[in-house]
Amino acid sequence: MRMYRAILLLLLFAIGSVFSGAFAQDMNLQPKYGMLPKNEAQKAADAKFLASIDDYYKGNRKKAAEDISARGWQFLRQGAIPDAMKRFNQAWLLDGSNGNALWGMAVIQAGSGKLDESLQLFAEAEGIFGGDMDFATDYAKTLGVAGARAKNESLLNDAFDRFARIHEKAPQHTLNLQNWAITLFYVGNFAEAWKKVKLAEATPRHTELDPRFLAALQAKMPRP
Repeated sequence: MRMYRAILLLLLFAIGSVFSGAFAQDMNLQPKYGMLPKNEAQKAADAKFLASIDDYYKGNRKKAAEDISARGWQFLRQGAIPDAMKRFNQAWLLDGSNGNALWGMAVIQAGSGKLDESLQLFAEAEGIFGGDMDFATDYAKTLGVAGARAKNESLLNDAFDRFARIHEKAPQHTLNLQNWAITLFYVGNFAEAWKKVKLAEATPRHTELDPRFLAALQAKMPRP
C-alpha cells in the first residue's frame, strides 16, 4: 500500500530548515542536481550509472525510475533526507517525467523552507499527479504556508479553493482537513480552524492529527 505521503510534508515542515544548509554544498542534494553544468567526471559517472540501470532493467528506464523513486520515499519516511534526494535525482535522471521524483523533491524543498522552489516542482508534477488526493493535499498545504508567510492573497485563495475541492471529492481525508485548519490558523481564523478540526476528528484516520497543532490552536482559542 502506498504510504500516506501527506503526513511526511507535515513532519518536514515541523523540522524546518535543520537540514537545509547541507543542500547548498552538493549538487546531488539539490532538486534536478541544481540544474548545474556537470564536469567530465560527473558526466562519466552518470553514463556509468545509466548503463548499469539499462543492463539491469533491460532498457526500461521508466520502471527503473519508479523503483528508485519509491526507494526515495522510503528514505524520506525514515528521515534520511539526503539519501531521499539522491534517489529522487537518480529517478529524474532516468525519467524526467517521473512524478514521484518531482513530488518527493517538492516535499523536501517545502520542508527546508524553500517554498518558491517547492511550488515550482509541485506545479510541474501536477500534470502527472493532479488526480491524486495525497499529492493534492501536499500541494494545497504548501500553497497555504507560502501564502500565509508572504501574506499573498492569491496563494491563500488558491490553497483554500484546493482544500475545498479535495474535501468535495474525499470528505474523509484527514490530512486535508487538518491542513485546511492549519492554514486558517496561520491567517488568524481560529473559529473556522476548529470547525475543520472537528470534521477531521470524525474521520477514520483521526489519530493522525498533530497534537502540537491542536495545542497551538487551543492556546489561541479554547475549543468551542
